[in-house]
Amino acid sequence: MEGIYLIVLLLFEVPCSMCGKFTVTGPTHPVVAIVGEDAVLECRLVPDLSASNMVVRWLKSDLGSAVHAYRNGEDDTAAQDHDYRGRTELFKDELSKGNVSLRIKNTRVFDEGKYICSVDDETDFEETVIELKVGGLGREHWIQIEGYHQNGIQLVCESNGWFPQPQVLWTGGDGQNLTTQSKINYHRDSKGLVNVQSNVAVTRDSTNRFKCLIRNNLLKKEQEATIQIAGDFFPAISGWLVFLSVILCLVIVALAAGIFWTVKQHRYFKELEVDKSIKQFDQWKSLIDSDWKKISECQVTVTLDTETANPRLEVSKDRKNVRLTRTVMSVPENEERFTASESVLGSEGFTSGRHYWEVEVVGNQHWTLGVAKESVVRKGDIQLIPEKGFWTIGRDEDKFQANSANKSNIPAHEIPRKIGVYLCYESRIVSFYSASTKSYLYSFTGSEFTDKLYPFFSMEHCNKWLKICPVQQ
Repeated sequence: MEGIYLIVLLLFEVPCSMCGKFTVTGPTHPVVAIVGEDAVLECRLVPDLSASNMVVRWLKSDLGSAVHAYRNGEDDTAAQDHDYRGRTELFKDELSKGNVSLRIKNTRVFDEGKYICSVDDETDFEETVIELKVGGLGREHWIQIEGYHQNGIQLVCESNGWFPQPQVLWTGGDGQNLTTQSKINYHRDSKGLVNVQSNVAVTRDSTNRFKCLIRNNLLKKEQEATIQIAGDFFPAISGWLVFLSVILCLVIVALAAGIFWTVKQHRYFKELEVDKSIKQFDQWKSLIDSDWKKISECQVTVTLDTETANPRLEVSKDRKNVRLTRTVMSVPENEERFTASESVLGSEGFTSGRHYWEVEVVGNQHWTLGVAKESVVRKGDIQLIPEKGFWTIGRDEDKFQANSANKSNIPAHEIPRKIGVYLCYESRIVSFYSASTKSYLYSFTGSEFTDKLYPFFSMEHCNKWLKICPVQQ
């Protein structure tokens, strides 16, 4: 009888010993979300045990801190990565049913990646991996005529705000595919979204109706724009034009022969003028060196203020170099720090006098340099223009511009490798120079300087260092 009682007791004990066991499950396929909308990463316990008194953590594979943490019956915001604060939540009413899914509000491009949903009840620990893919559907989609190209017309199709990189297709009115004849340029903005521009040269056809279609293969959505061009816009080749081209070729040949004869006849006189030209060049160079010496004598020591640096920026130990990293630095949050803009200020501020410093930018295609007011807005997206307290120039791939309300292209034979920044507070002047060639680039004048001004550095996709370097006398 005692043996029977022991067997019955063991039968009742076995299921009780398994009561605390659970697994964590989620979708095996990637979750797709649209930029700006909410994303739900489903995760639950099997069986449906209550997770109200368990520790729930949501982690991201490329982050060092938690996306969301829940313990002791409440959210633990202190352990949460600052980029996700205020943007995540659990479904509290569903925790008692084993639902530990996470909602991410206002999804961003940088939210894309693999997430780990983990649950811990102090005796058991289980987790699962869920992948989130983010898509952006573009806006401001239009086609415009850029000008004439050979025997046709150049069309440009533009749209902003796509992710990932979209596909662009061109078709003509007769249904012919023109995509292979087109050129496409992509550019990532500060939010990680892709701006696309495509151009194609078209000629007259039966309808003169052309279509640009931009497709997001992740979201399986597309947008299209159509343009109808009147036949009179297309260039026509006539007999008089051919005749004029022949005459023009003959004139060019005759002109070349005349130039050759003139050069040959006056070679002797040119040789006599060489000595005079050398003397004039020496006088001009002496003047440049004199002005440059005055500027370089205003050199100041500039270091970077880590308290203002965006968490995606890495500042070197000597605070002379800065670059953009893929990981977010674990830094304390404060009012001085730039958040959305990948920017940082210098440690030294100026309220008077003349000051000059140099920054090496070689290897980087996206940067902005200059000065900024102490009172500039540092949270959220900012405009780097004088009206907002910024006097800057910058490079955006092949564009080299002064940042003002109306962007001004800076003429340069080649984009400088080293930028010199000159500030004269009393004269209200901020000037920029190519330090390598000692040549002038651009100036902001007539500005109102009332605040303390600081050196300003900003970058997008800069994995190379921006280096504050000593001024060469």
